[in-house]
Amino acid sequence: MDYTSAIAELLSRHGFRRFSMTRTGIGHLLLAGHLDDRPIDIVLDTGAGKTFVELSYCRSAGIAVRDTGQPGTPAAGAGGSTASNVHLLGNVRLTLEGLPVRSDGIFAIDMTHTDQKLAMRGVDPIRAVIGQDVLRYHQAVIDYATPALFLREEPA
Repeated sequence: MDYTSAIAELLSRHGFRRFSMTRTGIGHLLLAGHLDDRPIDIVLDTGAGKTFVELSYCRSAGIAVRDTGQPGTPAAGAGGSTASNVHLLGNVRLTLEGLPVRSDGIFAIDMTHTDQKLAMRGVDPIRAVIGQDVLRYHQAVIDYATPALFLREEPA
């Protein structure tokens, strides 16, 4: 048995689920998820403190958001703009292959500046980011070799 199969088998025995990831054109790790019933691509960002969705996506999809009055920096590594405030999403559920992810809340920030830079490099815009909150609650293990994300189904 190769080590990647052994890791997956060991983690499975301890209540972890495996989620396959792909890489974007610039190397971001990408997961397929759902925001309520809407399919959404989600970037895994180990430097982001919170989980968030792009504000203009929320508005175009009719997802209710509430301005928190806080400056737009919940995920410093994601390049969020500080020109607009952080918004809190209404009652929505973020899932990966049916597994509801536990977070500190799902936020929305203006990613226009970052998405423009990505577009210049031929990369699709970022619609959602899973941050350290989800990774911490689900005791995440990242296998960069396969690439895969393992999340404990029963969050800590």
